[in-house]
Amino acid sequence: MKLVTTTLFLIIIAASPAFPFWEQNDKAAGGETNYKEVDGFSGYLTLEDEPREEVQRWLDPVEIATLRAMPTMKRGKTMGAFVELRGCKQNARGVCNVRVDYTIYKPDGSVFDTGAVRQREILWKKRAPPTPRRGYPKLRKQGRRMGVGTVSSPPKGLAAMHFRLGKDDPVGEYKVKAKVTDFNADVSFELERDFDLK
Repeated sequence: MKLVTTTLFLIIIAASPAFPFWEQNDKAAGGETNYKEVDGFSGYLTLEDEPREEVQRWLDPVEIATLRAMPTMKRGKTMGAFVELRGCKQNARGVCNVRVDYTIYKPDGSVFDTGAVRQREILWKKRAPPTPRRGYPKLRKQGRRMGVGTVSSPPKGLAAMHFRLGKDDPVGEYKVKAKVTDFNADVSFELERDFDLK
């Protein structure tokens, strides 16, 4: 009888909504550590051994999704860590308030470099105008400022940190961590990705 009671008690505790320790609306794609979405705000961490090309590709008005293999970083060459942001919460003036804090770890776990990318340093894509509906007046040729509540695509940004590995840096697996914070939404999460130095 005691065994049945104890088992029933453990099942009730496990099923209770007060006991889960994870956030219900915090999800990662397929268990990947370099993508996360919380309450509609998402971040995707990539590493690139041609950072200028990555920025140009991202700024191109026509986006082409590309699947890139993880680069093997090269000594003496500028590299880039990028967090693509989508869906930040806008304030009453339609402005996001986001920051990305980067930390790069050496193979032994010590810190190689840190950097913060604040709101004014993030590259923001211009939002597309709302789709005109029948009966609505046409937008003026020069366009008009979009206010809060208008139909638009979610704000998209790119937070970049450049770094360089020198001749004295050890070979092995490095780790890049990015803490992403949306201050307007009071949302924060971490992303991470590894790379090799050979």
